[in-house]
Amino acid sequence: MIHLIMIMAQVDEVKVRLAQAEDREAVLAFCQNTWENHSDYIHLIWDQWFAAPQGRIFVAVVNDIPVGIARVVQMTDSEAWWEGLRVAPAYRGRGIASILESQIEQFVLEANLKISRTCNASDNTIRNKMMARRGGRKVGSYIYHQAISIAHGNGDQVTQLVQLNFQDFNSIWELVNDFEFLSENPCLYVSRGAKWQELTPHLLKNCLEQGWVWGCQQNDELINLAIQSHSETSQKTFYLGYVNGKPETMGILLLELRQLAFEKGYSAVEGFFPVRDHLLKSLAKAGYQEGNLGDFWVYQWQNC
Repeated sequence: MIHLIMIMAQVDEVKVRLAQAEDREAVLAFCQNTWENHSDYIHLIWDQWFAAPQGRIFVAVVNDIPVGIARVVQMTDSEAWWEGLRVAPAYRGRGIASILESQIEQFVLEANLKISRTCNASDNTIRNKMMARRGGRKVGSYIYHQAISIAHGNGDQVTQLVQLNFQDFNSIWELVNDFEFLSENPCLYVSRGAKWQELTPHLLKNCLEQGWVWGCQQNDELINLAIQSHSETSQKTFYLGYVNGKPETMGILLLELRQLAFEKGYSAVEGFFPVRDHLLKSLAKAGYQEGNLGDFWVYQWQNC
């Protein structure tokens, strides 16, 4: 049972409820002015979000007019992802964001979700300070990159990229644990566009079942790994959820993923990649371009 919140925010009475179909027009209208330097994406995924059974969109309303939204997604039986916090410009600074997040806190506790995660742009000082006050621990820094898919050239070396299957599970899991980028932090997979969740044996098996796991082998040893994901906003790109392996051969993996994407009819390869010097160098060498959104910091905290 979700107990909805009614709180006084300065003079106006703010109510929070689950999203309704008729909220769409008003929400998309105030989301047009979310940022000054780039456009919002809510209009591209609102219909998917509204229909997805594993997510909840909470809407703050004043006099029955939507003035803010926030979404929470149940990723697994124990993990929650927070996203989509938006407040209409005229109503900012009135505590509406805190009211919406209080509703999400209540939801994750009632759903017995032990871990919450979210991400913020590194230059979003206000949100990053809020994460510090909440007790959120920064568990990763990521940068979006994209590269146009390309055909194999006549002079290209023989491909090292192969599709992996359940027989490769042990070697895959060994590589994940041997070459994990984030060391003391959880090993994270970028799911459904930009939702980070822990890469567990169960999730890996699901990805193998989907045919999403690829690797480069050398002398029968798995040396590099890529796990496909998918984007909420486009089905035309080969979306990556995880890459890992030996730094010296990472460029080969990334280049051959561009060729694989071409073979499969995708226009490009894209994804969020951990900020690691050797990986960023490999991305550049393989022809990937950094997006203009800057770094994104992923936070994690325990739900009490």
